[in-house]
Amino acid sequence: MEQILYDQVVAPVVKFMASHITKHLGYVFCSTKYVTGMKDKLKDLVDTSTEVIEHKNRNETNEKEIPARVEAWLGDVEKVKDQVQSIPNDDIGCLHMKNRYRVGRNASKATMRIQELISKYSEFTWTDAPLPTGRATSSTTSTPLSSSPGGDDFKSRDVPFNDALKLLQQNDNKSQVIALCGMGGVGKTTMMEQLKKVAEDKKMFDFFVKVTLGRNPNMLSIQNEIAVCIGGEGLREETVTARADSLRRKFEKKLEEDKAKILVILDDVWGKVEIKDIGLTSPLPKGVKLLLTSRDSNICTQIAADAFTLLQVVRVNVLSDAEAQNFLSKYTGVCIEHDQDRFQIGCDIVKKCGNLPLAIKLIGTTLKSQENYVWRDTLNRLKNHDLDDNVQEIIRISYEYVKKDEDKEIFLHCGLFPEDSDIQIEDLVRHGWGLKLFKNVSTLREARDRTNTCVRNLVNANLLMDSERLGCVKMHDLVLAFVLERVSKGDLNWIVNHGDVSTWSRDEMNKSCKRISLTCMGMSEFPRDFKYPDLSFIQLMDGDQSLKFPEDFYASMENLKVIAFYKMQYPPLPTSLQFSINLKSLCLHRCELTSDWSYIGDCRSLFRGGLRT
Repeated sequence: MEQILYDQVVAPVVKFMASHITKHLGYVFCSTKYVTGMKDKLKDLVDTSTEVIEHKNRNETNEKEIPARVEAWLGDVEKVKDQVQSIPNDDIGCLHMKNRYRVGRNASKATMRIQELISKYSEFTWTDAPLPTGRATSSTTSTPLSSSPGGDDFKSRDVPFNDALKLLQQNDNKSQVIALCGMGGVGKTTMMEQLKKVAEDKKMFDFFVKVTLGRNPNMLSIQNEIAVCIGGEGLREETVTARADSLRRKFEKKLEEDKAKILVILDDVWGKVEIKDIGLTSPLPKGVKLLLTSRDSNICTQIAADAFTLLQVVRVNVLSDAEAQNFLSKYTGVCIEHDQDRFQIGCDIVKKCGNLPLAIKLIGTTLKSQENYVWRDTLNRLKNHDLDDNVQEIIRISYEYVKKDEDKEIFLHCGLFPEDSDIQIEDLVRHGWGLKLFKNVSTLREARDRTNTCVRNLVNANLLMDSERLGCVKMHDLVLAFVLERVSKGDLNWIVNHGDVSTWSRDEMNKSCKRISLTCMGMSEFPRDFKYPDLSFIQLMDGDQSLKFPEDFYASMENLKVIAFYKMQYPPLPTSLQFSINLKSLCLHRCELTSDWSYIGDCRSLFRGGLRT
């Protein structure tokens, strides 16, 4: 019995006490050994953290995924380094038992913590996947709000803005579909952007998926944009149905596995949209809110019904008379105290503008510093027209008052890009250079300066808008409609089609066409009779790998000066390119070049003009 008691109780206690005493004595007699081991382990950790930082920086530069725990891990590494620095490195005399004990124990604990961090590093999984563009981050780049949340200090916008914000904040299925409805040019998109920024700042959602539909939505392109927002990568499927199924799985993963909250924004809705086509199910999944902007609340009601939920409509109305008059005064500098005649004409012009902010902004910029007869003539031109015609007339007046032909050329050229595009100013430089839009310009640097000057003049005239993306501008959909109307009437000898390619009527094409801009998504084969001898500019976008081009694609394009390809998986660069002897600019953006294209070196004029990739 005594032996059993000794084996089961006394012996373990004695063994524990011996090992405990040995460990603590080791802190005293082997403190230098502990410090040396700690330094060796720290060197391994520092080398590892350097690799992590380099990998992290590469992924940030290339907009790729970074494991969620990396930032916290790097923070812990810095804390351990500070801890190690606080431990004395100098030899401590044998008689300083207490100090030797403290150093040995602290070095041992630090070594264990270092080893723990090294082990945690091995658990990181670097997928290097493209970063979802719609993911909300703590380092939001949203611009500060104006003094009034609705923008431009319109007090009448405070109520609808706050109503919409409350609906976004509510966590119930009665506020899952919200629509900002109002006339074109009233400021729906502006209010939507402001709401999105506030929601980002308040971290109300984990993902913000924003796409613009417009008059002729290209569903394949829209589906691709959504995929990039929530997954970082585009879709490889070729049909709307297959892409919709892929998007549905992506949404389900974010909602069910990641427990994410997602705001889906459909801007500028003109027609009924099947929510299943954008990857959403009926009823609308919990965690998803749908924010629409549209001129027609009936269409929004149909979309909400498709989602098996009620529609919450927020009306964005025109400005009050006082706000509209003050808004015009802001741009013209004319007030009743100093110029009663022009102010009264301005009040009449504002009424003809329907109190629409966009129209007032455009006409106000045009009338600034003009004589009374210009104001009277402008008012006379706006009389006897309905509001839609007046808005187009206002844009036309603003365009006609642009002083320089080069500004007008750049403005019209922006109309070749799809609705709501971020138009890179550098692209305008290359296009303008190749098309010889600028006078007395002999170098690309001079062309770049001239282009930036033109763009700034157009932004100041409110015909273009600054984009959130650095180095880009945008064109309002009403202003774009003015350019496209000129195209449809034949005033501009162009072909522009960024909607459904099935609506592209070859019979209507003029063989003397000068510029062509097409979105190719969904197109499997380019027409073999694509013959435009007068063509000087061709821009193709979003062509997938199934798109085939004839080998003699460029054979009848002797006058081609600029080629611009955007996100073309296999862009047409056949040997017939040598026929384009006048080519000045070749712009390739996110294109896959799989074949030999060394023959481009034969295009001597291209290398005098510029190659951009």
